[in-house]
Amino acid sequence: MDTSVSYARLNSALRQRNVLAVGALILSLAIVLLSYVVATKEERIILTPTLLADTELSTHVPSPEYMEQVTRDIANLFLNRHPHNLSYFRDNILRLADPTAHGQIEAALMATERRLLATRTSTVFYPTEIYVDPDQLYSEIRGELHTYLGPKRVSEERKVFAADWSYRAMRLHLQDFYPINTEDAEANTTALVKT
Repeated sequence: MDTSVSYARLNSALRQRNVLAVGALILSLAIVLLSYVVATKEERIILTPTLLADTELSTHVPSPEYMEQVTRDIANLFLNRHPHNLSYFRDNILRLADPTAHGQIEAALMATERRLLATRTSTVFYPTEIYVDPDQLYSEIRGELHTYLGPKRVSEERKVFAADWSYRAMRLHLQDFYPINTEDAEANTTALVKT
């Protein structure tokens, strides 16, 4: 009798062990599957403040709409300058600067500030067209740049400016912003929004 009770208990323990082993295997497979789903999932963030329309960001490339709006904003920060607002614009530009280009951009901004303060000039930019290429992380903005000496307008030029970007951690960082010749502009040969 003791042997049959011991045998029954042993069988019960084996069944419990087998059920636990199958349960552990199923949970392990579920963890592996969920890890794969999380690792390959495309993340999106919906942005709305200060943008003209709702905009989506993906983990791969920024949307053309978002690049267009950020290009417009960075052009306004760089080109609408007055001796009284230089430090405000510098601080906001540096927030968008790529960490690898931060020093170079800051040095260029400081040189521009010294020039504007010394000459007491201000600039105003009126954008007319924006070209973006999210795959190349490149954008251009075309418009009229007006330069003022005090209240008097001293020049009015049609200009094209280009911006080079980097995209990491779903954030667009400015690498460079510079004037280009109209003949070199991508917008001359392609659609304004390249997708």
